[in-house]
Amino acid sequence: MMIRTTAVLAFLLCAPTVARAQTPTYAFPPVAPGVTVSPDVEYAKSESTPLAMDVYKPAPGSSTRRPALIFFNRAVGQDRKWDFYASWARTAASKGLVGIVPDIRGGSEVADFKLLLAHLEQKASEYGIDSIAVYAASGNVSAALPALQDPALTAVKAAVIYYGAANVQQFRLDLPVLYVRAGLDRPPLNETIVTLSSRAVAQNAPLTLLNYAGGHHGFEAVDNNDTTRRVIDDTLNFVLQTTAPAYQSALRASLPEASAAGYVQTGKYKEAAGEYARMVAARPDDHRLRLAYGEALLGDKQYATACAEFEKLKDKPLGPRDRGLPAAHACLLSGDPAAAVAWLNTIPARFLPASTQQDPRFALLKDRPDFQALFTRK
Repeated sequence: MMIRTTAVLAFLLCAPTVARAQTPTYAFPPVAPGVTVSPDVEYAKSESTPLAMDVYKPAPGSSTRRPALIFFNRAVGQDRKWDFYASWARTAASKGLVGIVPDIRGGSEVADFKLLLAHLEQKASEYGIDSIAVYAASGNVSAALPALQDPALTAVKAAVIYYGAANVQQFRLDLPVLYVRAGLDRPPLNETIVTLSSRAVAQNAPLTLLNYAGGHHGFEAVDNNDTTRRVIDDTLNFVLQTTAPAYQSALRASLPEASAAGYVQTGKYKEAAGEYARMVAARPDDHRLRLAYGEALLGDKQYATACAEFEKLKDKPLGPRDRGLPAAHACLLSGDPAAAVAWLNTIPARFLPASTQQDPRFALLKDRPDFQALFTRK
């Protein structure tokens, strides 16, 4: 459980002792007038134990439904009301979000969180919310991030992760994540954040890494400066933008192609080829899509099929190198070296990389005069 104190930043589980001992000097932007707080609203009972939350709402305005931002923190009762999270929630409400600071018990974090989500979905109109995002920081990330990456948790539309890490092998492609790294944090934690971010990017997940180079662990409470305030503003703007209906619609529309691209980047060529085959059947005139399909077939060692797909792209408006190099490789591996050289010859001399002459992919061509002639063209 996170213990709330007046002078000790107990939430800085990974910070050095000196940082924990500092008195908080919060860097939150000024709170807009009119923010209202509904304290101790019961959201569930677990084994007859009431679970409550504090709800921070913006001043009444033209919009009746707004995104909610849940602050995932292991704390209950009075500890839940720690001024660090109260400040976050007030700032969120100032930006037009509904801030939710709930009871979340250590040892049952995910179960409590799911009860909260069910309640908010059921009472969305009552609370004036139209979508849900989640903030988790420091030691809370170890429980929150894996839960948020559960593909069944579609109620959560966006996530913000601050200076924490967890064991996540597969990232959702339908969940925009802002991952904030404090550059002055401990090296092992920051190395893990880079590893996780790289894994997400390789899978083509919509993750944004914000590197606060001069920020310490818990910078909202220990680095009271304009850069911190800018990071907080960027965070809340991220939530507003990525939960917007137009953004969510575009994200959903791109999922099949984004998923296939992620398969390619992680070496899952068979899955990629299957995804692209379905999309090409539906959009046969999409040349970029067919190019990606050919590359996936090449990766899956379906060389003859790949060569045939590339042949359909010969007169299409695509980059000659982007098309010619994989097409030449596929045709060569399918047993047609003449076609491979012909494809390389479609690449203007100024765009054909000089390294192609020594490229091991084309080693079978090195003794052919027509291949060598490619590198003496003007």
